[in-house]
Amino acid sequence: MMLTNDTIRAGDIRQRGSVYVLVLGASILVAVIGVSALMAARVQHGAISRSADAAQTRLLARSAIDLGLCSIRQNPTWRTLFAAGTLPTGLELGSGTLTLTATDPVDGNLTNNNTDPVVLIGIGNVGQATYRLEVTLNGDGMIESGSWRRVVN
Repeated sequence: MMLTNDTIRAGDIRQRGSVYVLVLGASILVAVIGVSALMAARVQHGAISRSADAAQTRLLARSAIDLGLCSIRQNPTWRTLFAAGTLPTGLELGSGTLTLTATDPVDGNLTNNNTDPVVLIGIGNVGQATYRLEVTLNGDGMIESGSWRRVVN
């Protein structure tokens, strides 16, 4: 049996078409795997960044408390200074800010009674992460045992 040019061409076209579909399918598969890997890397980077921000906010909140304690140790009229608003607020440190607040939980007045406790709240902010740390001091400005706690809003 003799083959004509027409039958050879039809077979070639069918073979080229199936190879083309196979290559196209493999290319799409590789593209999907690549895009998936990029998306996974992006999600992982975001999680690591948020975790680092959270860790830095804890350090900033603790630093704010430490600044307040240092001020108390250095200044005998610390209640008057704190009531006058001399606490660090919005102080930039690294890529974040720290803020310190002091309140009298008994009557809200820091200066009327030197025996009232004082609550120091240190706030750390980095990006969208915020951390609040609280400690209660006795009338002498000493930390009350077991009074450290995280403030949850």
